Amino acid sequence: MRRGILATLLVGLLLNYADSKKAPTIGPLPDRPPEPKDNPTTPVKVELGKLLYFDPRLSGDGSVSCATCHDPNHAWGKRRVMSPAYPENKHFRHSPTVLNVAYNTLMFWDGRVKTLEEQAKKPIASPFEMNMNYDLLVERLKSIPKYRELFKKAFPEDKDPINIDNVAKAIAAFERTIVCNDSPFDRYMRGEKDAMDELQIKGMKLFVGKAGCVKCHNGPNFTDNKFHVTGVPKNKIEDDALVRATRNFVIRQAGFKDPERFDRDLGRYFITKKEKDKGAFKTPTLRNVALTPPYMHNGVFKTLDEVIEFYNRGGGDVPNKSPLLKPLNLTEEEKRALKAFLEALTCENIPYVEEPELPPYEGEIAKGGG
Repeated sequence: MRRGILATLLVGLLLNYADSKKAPTIGPLPDRPPEPKDNPTTPVKVELGKLLYFDPRLSGDGSVSCATCHDPNHAWGKRRVMSPAYPENKHFRHSPTVLNVAYNTLMFWDGRVKTLEEQAKKPIASPFEMNMNYDLLVERLKSIPKYRELFKKAFPEDKDPINIDNVAKAIAAFERTIVCNDSPFDRYMRGEKDAMDELQIKGMKLFVGKAGCVKCHNGPNFTDNKFHVTGVPKNKIEDDALVRATRNFVIRQAGFKDPERFDRDLGRYFITKKEKDKGAFKTPTLRNVALTPPYMHNGVFKTLDEVIEFYNRGGGDVPNKSPLLKPLNLTEEEKRALKAFLEALTCENIPYVEEPELPPYEGEIAKGGG
């Protein structure tokens, strides 16, 4: 009870720092993430989803799994500029982390789907990601006795439980277990006064006050789940021939007949086709941000210092930039404090899962495992 009261008081203080009772604020994550009514989490479903998450047989040539791009060794993201891709291809966007993704209400940098279940399907069929035909995948999985057993247990009400929707449900159920809420910030907000030091507390006040980060990075997961044009500079890798080919393919699939007229990724615009969305991308979570470089949709910034400097300048120079972005005029000490607070969003116990031993095809010896 005392901790709950203290947490409420701390949230009130944060609102005061933001100079408005109606201002967005931040707070600790709930103990359990939400889950859809049509896909309740069960132990057997999570067990199945874990195997599928690590199984490269979900890709056309058996070389790419979900874990290839969202790697538990890289804080469930990928510490490289652009996400890995299917052989002979290159991706055109950076891999976001799966950590605490269960709390998101929109998926992908352009927000084109709303649920983890929908998200899980997309890369499997994408020709530059996993390049797998859904019907062929179903036949592959049916050829593996362990999967036949687990799908039947995980989805007992389905007459034919091995289908792409249940593949997605199982993967999503597993991903909803990849959560952590024991960062110094969380512990501080729950009443541990010494969980953050003076510099981190100063950075928190800047975050919700002078720096104004809270305008977009708010709520328990430090994202408003909206889209903003910040003027992120172009990364030179975006001119790579294969990166450009992938981007042009995506643009053409979105209904644009002349993708070559775009020299960079314009994010949400390719979904909505609205001028205001040119260059708009979904606000990423800042939880565990110190563990997931490089930054932005195109991985253009290598360090948090570069990101802070970018926003201190007021973002990039584009005509439709969000009015929320203004030069911050932070001092060097204030920049250090802000960075210290961002580092205080790092969980002390990052969930880690070793690659499991994958079930074999009928008559085959098991593969994988750590």
